Amino acid sequence: MMLTTPALAQDTTQLWSVHALGVKVGELRVSFSQNGTHYDGSGLFQTTGMVRLLARIKFDVTSQGRITTTGYQPSQYKGHIDTGKRVSKTELAFAEGTVQKVSGSRPESVPIPAQALRGVIDPMTMMWQSLRDRQDTDLCTLDGTQYDGTRVAAIRMATRQQDGADVTCIGTYDRLAGYTAQELAEMSTSPVSVTYQKSGDLWRAIKVKVTTRHGTATLHRRD
Repeated sequence: MMLTTPALAQDTTQLWSVHALGVKVGELRVSFSQNGTHYDGSGLFQTTGMVRLLARIKFDVTSQGRITTTGYQPSQYKGHIDTGKRVSKTELAFAEGTVQKVSGSRPESVPIPAQALRGVIDPMTMMWQSLRDRQDTDLCTLDGTQYDGTRVAAIRMATRQQDGADVTCIGTYDRLAGYTAQELAEMSTSPVSVTYQKSGDLWRAIKVKVTTRHGTATLHRRD
């Protein structure tokens, strides 16, 4: 599928508040820059307010790669997750449709077959694909598979719903490999949606809803 990306400023930053059970639990900052066909992206989440007093959770991810006519092709990914109780770091290298785990402090729960890693992208690149501004013909077309160093999952948008001036893309988050049988029994597929609002000639993501084993999380655009 041809990639239809709008002309991007050298630096683009999005700010999101993250809510669970109706309470704000943290903030997410997503930054992306493009220079010709080369891109750099970063995402930083951390708990805030009263929640931070109970759980100091932070994740910091970065990636870089090329933009081609077929999509975003990462070359390097680094992830740093701190749950307050455990810290894990992962570095991945991508080349010609393959991925190699350069370093990682978190082992795989279940071995991942090589075929499951073909054509995967990293979580930061997937995040940007989900949140970037889109043209009308590009709405609700996301269909990709990501690998974070221990697990493989796919995000697939299947339905487009119009609600006044907003459009919501509805799809699924499918756990494919690296998960235990118990984890898959609890939830192998969960709903995910992204709501967009028209801004000039483009559609701007303003809300994301994701259902996990621990409940539903909602992200609201703040910038």
